[in-house]
Amino acid sequence: MGSNLWDMHPPFQIDGNFGGTAGITEMLLQSHTGDIHLLPALPDAWASGRMTGIRTRANFVVDLSWNSARLTEALVQSHSGESCRLRYVDATLHFETVKGAVYKVRMLAGKQTAERLK
Repeated sequence: MGSNLWDMHPPFQIDGNFGGTAGITEMLLQSHTGDIHLLPALPDAWASGRMTGIRTRANFVVDLSWNSARLTEALVQSHSGESCRLRYVDATLHFETVKGAVYKVRMLAGKQTAERLK
């Protein structure tokens, strides 16, 4: 696999190219059950980083930042105005959303908040 995450041999391998990207995304965010799991399988080698613009199955767009293998910030944009349920480690946060609104989420031990930004 190359630095752009594409496979290195002909012919073009769609499952190799797209499957790798899907696998990496699943390590950072999962939304199979209706809940949005943040950083469910963060590799030790990725102690710091960020991802932007990942759409969940429930029609939210999520941006994440982490440092020292801990979530530092999450932005959640609602595209349907449905309720949102986030999970991070042992914490859970459930909040109502407004279509088009963006929420800044904090998932600290013992205190989870969602602040509407716009």
